[in-house]
Amino acid sequence: MLFLVRHGETEWNLHKRLQGQQDIPLSEVGVNQARELGLHFQNQHIVFEHVYTSDLLRAHQTAQLITKGMSISQFTIEPNLRERFYGELEGEYIDDIVKLMPDYDKNFGVKMQYGIESLEDMQKRMVSILTSIAKVTEGSPTLIVSHGGSINALLHYITKGEMGTGKGKLANTSFTRLQWSNQTFHVQAYNETSRVKVT
Repeated sequence: MLFLVRHGETEWNLHKRLQGQQDIPLSEVGVNQARELGLHFQNQHIVFEHVYTSDLLRAHQTAQLITKGMSISQFTIEPNLRERFYGELEGEYIDDIVKLMPDYDKNFGVKMQYGIESLEDMQKRMVSILTSIAKVTEGSPTLIVSHGGSINALLHYITKGEMGTGKGKLANTSFTRLQWSNQTFHVQAYNETSRVKVT
């Protein structure tokens, strides 16, 4: 089973600035979200045999906090799990970007401007790396920490547009469970969040 997690909250999430591949750390809220999710997994007796994370700090921090107290020997840092690259628009406020490009986050089939990575290219790299991970891990419990846009692009592909990009926003530290069987991904749960609170 693959547990695909969006990273915890950052200050840029809070202030609605477009992060893309800018290397922004977790906020205090994001740290607590990741700790809560780790406790949730422990309470559910979920023991991860493999951990993969985007190389961006907010994802790597989230993975470390989730697995604190678990016997994880090493993480696999995977740049292909990164968020979409938004070129010149990274760091700008979402409200300003929407005025410039109303469908900036769901613009399949559109020629890109401002140095932005196309949704198709991001989707291809996500499908490729998740397929590779699924084949290597062979169904064992696997934590994968990535980003909202990239996870949604993957889900858009898996479900032929019924879920993912353009259909909904993933909560910070939400997790989506994927089963790999017959060379195909199956969505077992989508956008789940922890109810455990750190005391």
